[in-house]
Amino acid sequence: MPTLLLLMSATLLAQTASDVLKYSFLQPSGTARYAGVGGAMGALGADFGTISGNPAGLALFRANEFTATPSLRFANTDARLPGNPVVDESRSAFGFDNLGLVFNTTPRTGRWKTFNVGIGFNRMNNYNQAIYYFGDAPGTIMKGFFDDAQAVFNNGGTDDDLNPFGSQLAWDAQALYFQDGRFTYDFEGYENATIEHSQTVTTFGSMNEMALSFAGNYDERLMVGVTVGVPFVNYRLESEYVERDPGGDVEGNVPYFGRLVYTDYLRTEGIGINLKMGMIYRVNQMMRLGVAFHTPTALGLTDNYSNTFAYDYGDGSGSYKGQTLLSPDGVFDYKLRTPWRFIGSTAFVFKKYGFISADVEWVDYTANRYNFTSNVSNNENKTLERQLNNEIRRNYQSAANIRLGGELALEQFRFRAGLNLLGNPEKGESGFTTAFSLGAGIRAQSFFIDVAYRRFTGDGIVNPGIGAPTVLTDNAFNDVALTLGFRF
Repeated sequence: MPTLLLLMSATLLAQTASDVLKYSFLQPSGTARYAGVGGAMGALGADFGTISGNPAGLALFRANEFTATPSLRFANTDARLPGNPVVDESRSAFGFDNLGLVFNTTPRTGRWKTFNVGIGFNRMNNYNQAIYYFGDAPGTIMKGFFDDAQAVFNNGGTDDDLNPFGSQLAWDAQALYFQDGRFTYDFEGYENATIEHSQTVTTFGSMNEMALSFAGNYDERLMVGVTVGVPFVNYRLESEYVERDPGGDVEGNVPYFGRLVYTDYLRTEGIGINLKMGMIYRVNQMMRLGVAFHTPTALGLTDNYSNTFAYDYGDGSGSYKGQTLLSPDGVFDYKLRTPWRFIGSTAFVFKKYGFISADVEWVDYTANRYNFTSNVSNNENKTLERQLNNEIRRNYQSAANIRLGGELALEQFRFRAGLNLLGNPEKGESGFTTAFSLGAGIRAQSFFIDVAYRRFTGDGIVNPGIGAPTVLTDNAFNDVALTLGFRF
């Protein structure tokens, strides 16, 4: 299964190779009907959710339409520090998965039966989650701070050259120091001593795509469409990481060490643009085929980040409770290009009784590319850009995402189900992450109401920094969406 969360401390790097999955490993929602059939509507259309998949589906609208989809997410995470019990943490969040408006026109003459325009937004990713863990394990985040500072001093630098978001804080807190002319720290020789670890991680936000779409229906056979997508990113991470020696700073497993508290704050905001093109061909009354191409999304992103650090220790003269030290406010502007997407679809419509459908999407995750030099071109940014882009090529692969869905129509009532098999983007890993969905709705002449439930599960890891133990997570996301729609 793909890693759903890989947290690296902002002390070390605000951007990581794994961050690209936040913007390219998508879980689109849209309307409740779209979610209810698992998003498998690439050959069907006539739903606002499809304009972010195959915009040709817009051509199948026969009237003006407005949709609004409020939603609730219930995220549950089981986190386990190796050798310790599982700890469960939950978080809920309210939001909107869709707002959409479709304008339908019917040409008076010719073989073009409709020309429609759609404008609105669909949610492409939901970042709301909470993680908590605690337990006893070997390892310490101080190892990363020490190695970073030692490299600076070995290369002739001074404490003014230390990382202000990590090793500089540890130095100012006297967690790193010179003793008898030798650079050291309390964990020297005790890097693998067992101590208590705990961490709370909370993430917020979403990736919503504004869409302006145009589509036409040629002779009830061929539907073509194009969408200009403008995704908006709003992501926030807050973390508090704690290490403590249960025996205290005198009798504990690590002499002199008592406790440290380290916090991360990261906010990423940005905007992008992409183009989606699609076609649907009606082979006969029953069978429809669809194809769509999504260009890479060009994103401009800004990271705002900061850290705090507090360190308690003891020596022969007593115990000392360190004050909380604040890092400066970090800001970094950069760009990211996500991969092309290719989608093939087929659907079978059984007159007025419903349909079954399938989409297959191909994505090459190795094609994600950072650009750190468009705003500030220097050797440091260029080196970092090359390093991360090489990591992306080494760590990821192309994958297929399969979406299956169906709808049963019984007069004005609709019942739906869907299944997603999402290919693993991590190189050398096979298998799928799964999601399933259920839905129902009522259709009247001028309005409709749809409801959907979707459950998405997968694995993840949390790593608060170099030297600290890695935590494994089992993640379950339960989404409930309600669409209110009006035709006019």
